[in-house]
Amino acid sequence: MASGGQRLSADHCERVVNRLDQEIFLLDREGKVLFANRAAEQAVGAIESGAVSFREILRGGDDDFAKRMQLLAQSNQWMPINATVTRGPMEGVELRLKGHGFRNRETGALEVLLVADRNRDHGFLQLRELVRSLNTELAGKRRANTQLQSSLEAETRLHRELIHRVKNNLALLTALVGFRRKASDNVDVQSALTDLEMRIHAIRAVHDLLDQAGEIDYVQAGELIRSLCNQLENSILPEHIELENDLLDVTLNVHDATPLSLLVNELITNAAKHAFPDGRQGVVRVAFKKNGHDKLEVSIADNGQGFEPTETRRGSGSSIVEALARQIGGSLERESLGKGTKWTFVFPYRDADRAGNNSRTVPQPSPAPMEGPPQPS
Repeated sequence: MASGGQRLSADHCERVVNRLDQEIFLLDREGKVLFANRAAEQAVGAIESGAVSFREILRGGDDDFAKRMQLLAQSNQWMPINATVTRGPMEGVELRLKGHGFRNRETGALEVLLVADRNRDHGFLQLRELVRSLNTELAGKRRANTQLQSSLEAETRLHRELIHRVKNNLALLTALVGFRRKASDNVDVQSALTDLEMRIHAIRAVHDLLDQAGEIDYVQAGELIRSLCNQLENSILPEHIELENDLLDVTLNVHDATPLSLLVNELITNAAKHAFPDGRQGVVRVAFKKNGHDKLEVSIADNGQGFEPTETRRGSGSSIVEALARQIGGSLERESLGKGTKWTFVFPYRDADRAGNNSRTVPQPSPAPMEGPPQPS
């Protein structure tokens, strides 16, 4: 009753009860939940009046809940009851309640009022607040993770689009250089533009593989070198020079793949230009393999005219390959084989741990085993 003898409305009473921080349940004598205040729903989840049994949301150990509800409904004394939440945000937490029976004046039915008993469990309030705090923090982290994932996906899409555009631009640049080369009557200009065209293609080959695989950071090195060999065979290698390869496919970071592609292009081009004068028949063999656990090795060997051991490296080609070797952090050696020359480049395999077993040897048709580079036929 309110002051002045006025009866409070049911709606007003419900608002007052919902403001309490104690869990309050109103049950019929069979254990159906007729009402649960806001604090109770925050603990066990939303409840539809009369549709949920008390035993569906709280577990009372070995006690017979139906029998306990009957006793509580008929009691006019507060009685303790313990129950463990079986669903909702507070699942697994034990509630310490006290219950009291009374008769509904309007219907005459016996009902049970259950109220969280803070006097019996002072630590529960702290536990509840801790759980709520952790749930709030978890929800915040999930939102942040979702936003971060969205940003990462957007960045990846932009990166892939950039790779695609760079690939197309390099293809256009290659076509323009090729057009200018064909339009020139100067042999030296044609040679220089051919070299430039092949170097652009070596860079483009990396972006082609990235674009095809939908990758942004890694390419298969064996596939990359094989693509270069095919391009060189179809463009600058004369018919009297045969190009063979024996390649291991391993995952390589794009930061290493691009200079490696340029280096292999340069060495094959140099062999084609200088190793077989006067239309001499010959073979250039490209090999790519592991060198220990944390290094890779690429070699380009020819069976051409070779070089004198006292001859020093000279020309822009040698300068370029040495600069590329330094960029990757590897060592480049040239070896005279009497009849032929062999270049060996060994460099760190920075992605060895990432690749794991993601490497395979790709067999290629090759002639019978022989010592040193292949001999001219």
